[in-house]
Amino acid sequence: MTPVRPLRAAAVIVASKPLDPADAVEGFGGERGRMLPAMIRAGQVTFIERVIIRFQLAGAAPIIVITGFENDRLERHLARMSVVCLNQSGWKESTVFDDAMLGLRYVERSCRGCEKVLLTTPLIPSVKEETLAALLDSTEAIAVPVYEGIEGLPLAIRRELISEIPLKAPGKNLADLAGWSPGQPEKIEVGDQGILTRLDGRDAIADLEFLQGEKHGLPMRVRLKLNLARESVFFGPGPATLLRLIDETGSVRTACVRMKLSYSKGWQILNLLEEELGAVVVERKPGGQEGGSSKLTAVGLDLLHRYEQLTSETQKSVNQLFDQIFGDFPQKKA
Repeated sequence: MTPVRPLRAAAVIVASKPLDPADAVEGFGGERGRMLPAMIRAGQVTFIERVIIRFQLAGAAPIIVITGFENDRLERHLARMSVVCLNQSGWKESTVFDDAMLGLRYVERSCRGCEKVLLTTPLIPSVKEETLAALLDSTEAIAVPVYEGIEGLPLAIRRELISEIPLKAPGKNLADLAGWSPGQPEKIEVGDQGILTRLDGRDAIADLEFLQGEKHGLPMRVRLKLNLARESVFFGPGPATLLRLIDETGSVRTACVRMKLSYSKGWQILNLLEEELGAVVVERKPGGQEGGSSKLTAVGLDLLHRYEQLTSETQKSVNQLFDQIFGDFPQKKA
């Protein structure tokens, strides 16, 4: 069997916290005056959709979203984005650092082929493609983008570093993770103001106008959703997310709930997949007093890893082909 090359990167987006009422941008208040920044719209998509799309275009897979405040609303919003949502039920007491570690531990445990992790909040929807490429090209344990002397997001963290961070390591924000680098984090100068954008200070209105400016919209690109098929499609982004969630939760039912998918529909997807492959992908353990459980078989894990590798590598190849063919095509001007 031909070995599969490691995935270039996974991604973790910490979207668990609201802005406090005092920091909320006028007109965007949510529950009790709080605002869920991920759900602010810029153009036809929300901030978090922009970040996810940019990460997908960079070849990141899987993409993990940490939810908390208004988690049900956010998870419904992302149901078709081919991401894995992990709910931080204790978001009121946890720090952003804690929530980031929830995602990083998932990557360490479940994304064995990943070399790096991009880590951010939803508040960098205008980060540039070349910034992500520069971060992923770094060979250091942690890479930090810098614009005019100011550090920003996302961080790029090598996967093997995650195990070196204690389970209850102290920290408040994402920047505190840089302190766990075995050496000095690499600071990469970029001409990208988008790494600094946030809505939590006195310049929130200006930040919002900057983010919603047309010139910071998504570039024209090919966005892929790959399907595996014989006579008909039997595997794609949706089934891949289902397998990821079964691997994480140990339960088909819980995975279906997370995806806002009926339990019967989930089993239809799994049964079709196993029929087409001629192999078992989910091992079922009968219930009892402690209830049943499920886990991916070696075939299921191998399929998931190869599919994510295919998606990542195909996106990067298509990006290069797009640049060759559409490089001089007129783009929409701001």
